[in-house]
Amino acid sequence: MTGPELSEFLHRHRISLIAGTVIILLAAMGFFGYEKYQRHQVQRAAILYNELVDSSVAGQLSTARASADTLVHQYGHTPYAAFAHFFLARMDSESQQIPAAETELKTIIHSGSTPRGLKSMARLSLARLYLEQKQAQKALDLLKAPDVAFAPLQDEIQGDAYVALHQDGKAMQAYQSAIAALPAADPYRSYLQMKMANIGVAP
Repeated sequence: MTGPELSEFLHRHRISLIAGTVIILLAAMGFFGYEKYQRHQVQRAAILYNELVDSSVAGQLSTARASADTLVHQYGHTPYAAFAHFFLARMDSESQQIPAAETELKTIIHSGSTPRGLKSMARLSLARLYLEQKQAQKALDLLKAPDVAFAPLQDEIQGDAYVALHQDGKAMQAYQSAIAALPAADPYRSYLQMKMANIGVAP
């Protein structure tokens, strides 16, 4: 294409070219603007979570709950929302609001944005909650799928559930699995061995 032809082409298609350039610029601005917005949201969530922790340590539980509620409802897409759900679940459990605590933990488990490790922790916490409510079978049903990262804790909870159901043989196997998954020098092994002794099984 010669110089005059190029000039003619640019003149003829100037509207389309300008529009295309504007669209590209707007898309780029939108992307970087969204990235900046996301960073701001995470930073704000981090500040709120620190306020939650400080209020909790100071015994200002109503203030801490308010911070947790804000994290859950306004910053639900950030990692701090999961921690807020854990905090609310603990508060609800301690005040015997068991259905509310269960809901908070299930929210973590079923959230698509929650990291896998936090989901596992929520599942274990919910299983513990079921045990405290004398619902051992529900705890076992919740922990059917193996979780390698949290194997000792999961095995221990399963052992406790079997004890509650008077299935001492299965409890012993679960405790032994938990012990086997721990390092040889881990002091928690002694605690699990004590649980085995309590059901009449020599470690």
